[in-house]
Amino acid sequence: MPPDSELIAQAAAGDHSAFHLLVERHRSMVYRVAYQFAGNHHDAEDIAQDVFIKVYRSLGRFRQDAQLTSWIYRIVMNACIDHRRRQMSAGAAPFGDEAELRMLNTPEDAPGPEQQAYAGELGEVLETEINRLPPGQRIVFIMRHHQGLKLGEIADALGLAEGTVKRQLHAAVQRLRQALTVANVTAGGGA
Repeated sequence: MPPDSELIAQAAAGDHSAFHLLVERHRSMVYRVAYQFAGNHHDAEDIAQDVFIKVYRSLGRFRQDAQLTSWIYRIVMNACIDHRRRQMSAGAAPFGDEAELRMLNTPEDAPGPEQQAYAGELGEVLETEINRLPPGQRIVFIMRHHQGLKLGEIADALGLAEGTVKRQLHAAVQRLRQALTVANVTAGGGA
């Protein structure tokens, strides 16, 4: 299988089969990020489609010395933000109940009724506060805590210095802790 750099050059020159191979190679990552952000299959598919349209239109501007996955990841995050803005302007909730439960419980957890009620309350507060974070902090927080990316990976994907990512993440966590404390909800954990 040819490397990404070769496929990019071919696709930029108009080879549709090379672009199709790039899409197939990176589809699962794009969909996974979009689904984690959007919380449902339909929106994740829409976001993924938007991402690959943007990738196709931008192939000629891709710097060959850059990492393709970081570049695509940045496009995915921007598409997720654009999607959320469209939803917010249409008055839709940014996360559904399913996404809220995914954020709060691991698949192994089988919460009882009391835990589900508490998780629902905590989820509502947390969802609201995550959405109130400044965009830079929100993206870094989601990439770290929802996507499980390392700080260096986040820095590469967003084109930031790792120190900037650390500061953004620390500020996001502090804001969330403060908001949860004010709301009389105790939250454990950290960055």
